[in-house]
Amino acid sequence: MTSRAVPLTSRRWKIVLWIYLGILVVLLGTYTNTADADLWHLFALYDYLLKTGHFPPGDTFSYLADYRLVPDHEWGCAFVFAPLYFVFGPASLIFLKLALLFGTVGLTIRAGLGRRSPTMLEAFFYSLVTLTLLSSFLSTVRCEVFTHLFFALWLLWYQLERRGRHIPSWAYGLTMIAWANLHGGFILGLAWLAAVAAIEFFSGGNWIRHLRILGLCLLATLANPFGYELWVGVGRALLISRSSFDEWSPVPWLYPYNTFLGYKMLAGWTAVIVIGHVRLQGWKNCDRIAVILPLLFFVASILQVRHTSLFAVAAGGLLPPLFPPELSWQQIHGPGARLHRLAVRTVLFVLPLVLAMRLLPASQGFHLTYPSESCPAQAVAYLHDHDVRGRLLVDLNAGSYALWKLQNQMQVSIDGRYDLVYRPRTFNKVENFFHATGDWRRALTDPPPDAVLVNLSDPVYPRMRAEPGWTEVYRNSSHAVFRPGAIPLNISHP
Repeated sequence: MTSRAVPLTSRRWKIVLWIYLGILVVLLGTYTNTADADLWHLFALYDYLLKTGHFPPGDTFSYLADYRLVPDHEWGCAFVFAPLYFVFGPASLIFLKLALLFGTVGLTIRAGLGRRSPTMLEAFFYSLVTLTLLSSFLSTVRCEVFTHLFFALWLLWYQLERRGRHIPSWAYGLTMIAWANLHGGFILGLAWLAAVAAIEFFSGGNWIRHLRILGLCLLATLANPFGYELWVGVGRALLISRSSFDEWSPVPWLYPYNTFLGYKMLAGWTAVIVIGHVRLQGWKNCDRIAVILPLLFFVASILQVRHTSLFAVAAGGLLPPLFPPELSWQQIHGPGARLHRLAVRTVLFVLPLVLAMRLLPASQGFHLTYPSESCPAQAVAYLHDHDVRGRLLVDLNAGSYALWKLQNQMQVSIDGRYDLVYRPRTFNKVENFFHATGDWRRALTDPPPDAVLVNLSDPVYPRMRAEPGWTEVYRNSSHAVFRPGAIPLNISHP
């Protein structure tokens, strides 16, 4: 019988694999460390909860809020990110990102390989998994990374159960409590259990157990500060349109061709493995669970870029057992065949490291960067130092930063909580203003703001300079501030 090829069968090869993947995680994970815009409203929530002991109504930070009750499904992240940032500094968020990325990769590998030592070919496969995961780990750290971590953990548990291990139901319930208070992606966990139960039902597996776990996890989601209202907030987030956001758009397969290369290579690998497995084993005898589940995630990833990283976890945890067996080193006869085998595998092993090393000159290392688009620090400092109060008309990207820095001084028009606090019509009204489309002036009168913060690149900027009744009082290289009335022009140029 043909055995799997394992160049190094000792424990040393496993150590080499983890060092290899650890280097990849650090090199790829620190290439860009832009501060995620959602950090700032989480910091504001953290400050508010510590001061008042209760959650803020929707209109606490925003004058255009449509909902007073804000069942924030990411509130728990505020108590993870804010203490790290304030106590240990910005770099701590980068270390947290790397830890969560490495943990997600590690759980995925354990799900796919079990305790088996990997081949070099499988090491290359997991380098593609790591590269595909990066789409959700490009900023410092986002709440969605916890969904990847918990999903990888549940996938590991499922694979362990398929190998004969028993995972207690309460373990799912406890993780669901944490999941539901950290990110709205807990819906994925419920959908996963439902999909597994359905597949198990048609394949004659233990579908009743998974239905019971699903019921337990549904109850566990209610263990949150908002009770059933959490589902109301998640429902808003699921139903709201995100067509204007790149991460919710389909994957660009042809143009630009060089984007999402890791994902495209992983998708090709998946297609080859799945088709080959089904043709070799036949549909009745193939591992239908390991075939259907990755394909479901692949379909989701085609529709929306945001799901490519979840597809990476599903493929990494389910596909390796379907890989065709390879000849072991002892079964390869002839020095030429052995040399060819060693050369090909060595190239596959070294290539990801070489590509990752090429990123080093442009790497941001362990320094947090603050893009001016979402962190208009100087313009916001002008508003703060000049004690400008009232309503601030600001776009989505900069809204969260202004919300945090101008607490108790100004209310913003919109911020990153757009799916929890605002209706689509409110979001569109603000978007129309900054794009200077439609009835864009409506944002200046309904209700009238006390200041307007714009990017110089916004189409509305030249319109505002010519708008009667508004005066440009501040400008730097990226932003400008306008105030109503005949205020003497005193533009600052920091």
